[in-house]
Amino acid sequence: MSEIRHKGINRMQNQMRRASFLWMAITAISLVAVIWAGYWLFKDHGKETLPPAPSLPLPKMANLPRKKPEIKPPPKPTYAPDAPVLQQARQALREGIAPAEALAMATALPEKPERADAAFLLLEYAAESGNAEAAMAVGEYYDPSLDQPSGSIRKNPAHAFEWYQIALAGGHTEARNRLTNLRRWVVASAENGSADAQALLETWP
Repeated sequence: MSEIRHKGINRMQNQMRRASFLWMAITAISLVAVIWAGYWLFKDHGKETLPPAPSLPLPKMANLPRKKPEIKPPPKPTYAPDAPVLQQARQALREGIAPAEALAMATALPEKPERADAAFLLLEYAAESGNAEAAMAVGEYYDPSLDQPSGSIRKNPAHAFEWYQIALAGGHTEARNRLTNLRRWVVASAENGSADAQALLETWP
């Protein structure tokens, strides 16, 4: 009788231990589930929902390729390579005309289709010899801001700038006004996207 009673007590104690263990396991699992759910809930709600970044307007010329200056090519010569006035200028240069005489001859050439090119040969020679007035005239040939005949010489603001600088250094004060007008043209071309004009402005004193 005592032994049966003892076995019953042991059975009851084992059942209680199993029930206690089961309860602890359920509690632990529930606690882990609550912690896990809380973590993900906090993670999702803790994030700030940032508004999309506003699209900033691009600079005016940002997507446009840089363009070269809008300079029209010179017209094709309407005279023969051995046109009389052109031959006259070449002959004078071959004979060693003095720079001052070359300048005077360029001014006095007759009005012929080849006059502008013939005069340029004489003026360029005189300018390279140090004549400030001739340098001024050569700069005007290249100056795209001027609307004057330049024969077959293509307008080139960089060349015009160089010759005006030489003329100014030689004492030709009118070159300063030419440089001012030329700079306006260069600035306008740079704003229009001309890479050559922008490069010239970077070297402009």
